[in-house]
Amino acid sequence: MTTFGLNRIVALAAVVAVVGCTKDQSATTGDTGLGPTRVATINGQPLPESVFRYYTLSTLQKNADELTPEQRTAAIEELVGFTLLAETARTSGLLDSRIVAAQLELNRLQMIARIAANDYLEKNPVTEDDIKTVYDNNLPRLSSNEYKARHILVETETEANAVIEQLRKGKDFVALAKEHASGPTGPNGGDLGWFTANSMIAPIVEAASTMGVGTYSAQPVKSDAGYHVLLLEGSRPQTPPTLDSMRPEITNAIQRNKLQVHLKTLREVAMVALVGDATQTQ
Repeated sequence: MTTFGLNRIVALAAVVAVVGCTKDQSATTGDTGLGPTRVATINGQPLPESVFRYYTLSTLQKNADELTPEQRTAAIEELVGFTLLAETARTSGLLDSRIVAAQLELNRLQMIARIAANDYLEKNPVTEDDIKTVYDNNLPRLSSNEYKARHILVETETEANAVIEQLRKGKDFVALAKEHASGPTGPNGGDLGWFTANSMIAPIVEAASTMGVGTYSAQPVKSDAGYHVLLLEGSRPQTPPTLDSMRPEITNAIQRNKLQVHLKTLREVAMVALVGDATQTQ
């Protein structure tokens, strides 16, 4: 049998276990929804072609008809291995464990939920107008200024005011940063490089936005890290990313929002009654 990782075994064994649960039903009804065609028979039980085709698409990223004879045989052998392991789990009583049963049920719920979510998104696709609206609404934020600055980070406001007083007397900012700064930028003269509102903590961005290039902060800037004294070395308009470059991120965000709204609607009409403390072991 082809070598494969434990996670792959567990995932496919769970699928085969679920499929196996329908085998008794197929004996009486003749159909489990998997179709009548098979690629193998294992201990008298069919391995449906539909399972094989889904496996090649999801795991090998290939249509079953595109496989070479060797690849087809190898894929079937892996599924045979998964099926035999699943059979062993059933016959040895492993599936009687409440933990295993809970895992299988959770996997089933998550898989069906993904199918339902994908179906909803296919029926309610993201439009070009949706994407453009989100992009335009965020354009001011994406087009804000970016700044180049240095800072001196100290622990107390008193220390920060002492640094500002030394700057007023003509002390070099870089020298003071190397002398006083406790942060990792100290050896580099407090250099923060270029930053935007998305890449720097808010107090520093807010202070930089009110300063003139070449000036230092007249008052200490407080943050969770301590007290900063800033020197603004540059300011320039930020070039916003293009709509096309943002399209995948915007599409994903809109889809997430659509699903959240859809789920909220379902939740509002659902009859849900919480029983006792859900954290207690049953």
